[in-house]
Amino acid sequence: MLDYYQALQELLEKLSHTAKVEQLDLLKATNLILAEDVPVQYNAPLFDNSAMDGYAVGGELAGCEQWQIVERVAAGDTAENIALTTGQAARIFTGAPIPKGTTAVIQQENTIVEGNILKATASVKKDQNIRYCGEELTKGGQLLPAQQRLVPAAIALLASQGYSQVKVYKPLTIHVFSTGNELIEPNQTLSTGKIYDANRYLLLSWLQQSPHHIIDGGILPDNQQQTEKALAEASKKADVIITSGGVSVGEEDHVRAAILQLGELVFWKLAIKPGKPFAWGNIDDSKVFMLPGNPVSSLVTFQQLVVPALRVIAGESASNAMVKPMMAKTKFAVNKVQPRREFLRIGLANDEAGFWAEKLENQGSAMLATCITADALAEIPANVAVNENDLVKIFPLDYKV
Repeated sequence: MLDYYQALQELLEKLSHTAKVEQLDLLKATNLILAEDVPVQYNAPLFDNSAMDGYAVGGELAGCEQWQIVERVAAGDTAENIALTTGQAARIFTGAPIPKGTTAVIQQENTIVEGNILKATASVKKDQNIRYCGEELTKGGQLLPAQQRLVPAAIALLASQGYSQVKVYKPLTIHVFSTGNELIEPNQTLSTGKIYDANRYLLLSWLQQSPHHIIDGGILPDNQQQTEKALAEASKKADVIITSGGVSVGEEDHVRAAILQLGELVFWKLAIKPGKPFAWGNIDDSKVFMLPGNPVSSLVTFQQLVVPALRVIAGESASNAMVKPMMAKTKFAVNKVQPRREFLRIGLANDEAGFWAEKLENQGSAMLATCITADALAEIPANVAVNENDLVKIFPLDYKV
């Protein structure tokens, strides 16, 4: 069986983004991936300005115990014709331009004003509370690199530099199927041998939070001919096809056989628990990911393998696409070692010492209810016992693509 980290590395190394480029208005580009480097258009700050409401004081500070207030400068004003000399001050507000000759800005809380005379109630240091032109960004430098996801902070940064449009990779079209004669829709009546389809609803609701175009392919029957037809049709319009179930080697697991007829498939038995069977490949230009049928196995493999893969296909760099672990101390012990790397559903608490992981009950791969209260997945390496207060990697369940 293949180790999780080896599988993830192999998967991401063999993928590349296939999306085309389009130019979009800034707000329509949220959570898409930049298709080109974006340069800094203006120094930031654009001009020397005050970091505080207070008083700009000029000239030499040594031996100066009070200043005469001679000017007032607010945000949006110009200070081009104002110059301060030793012993002079200007009332100033946050973001206002710094007058010529300013040595420091004294924050309002550290001053006493009597008439037009200013006194400081704390020591004053040169350059304090002044934001200097270009100290954050310099014109001509790189503002954002290509393959950067445009999260809200990135959108704000672009707006602050006067960008109204950006070139991004187009959203993916993702086709989602469940498989199995035993599955029915939630609005249908249960009968002997039938169960309601949960996996497709898990994946569809997860993906609908992304900027991508999501197509619900419904439930594929345990019939190879019908499965081949549905997958072939999906591959004509989808960048990515995701299925759950039908990934094992049983006689009724037809998805694997159908993909082998239509394209290429890499089948792995992963050394993880839950989520051992996992496959991926392609039908023509469509990438295909086959998840296990048990709901928690589907959840774990989707977050830990498919989400990073989708990010790379969408244009994000592999380093940014990786699911990022945190560290937490255990409030539980694992005395029975497992031959596979295990991802446990945990609740999280924190105090001044950091995060604490508490193992939740009902860890079976079909027990979806535990995922509702789980904050994260705790990684337990293969053949390793865990004691209370040990540090373990945790992967937050944030449901982002």
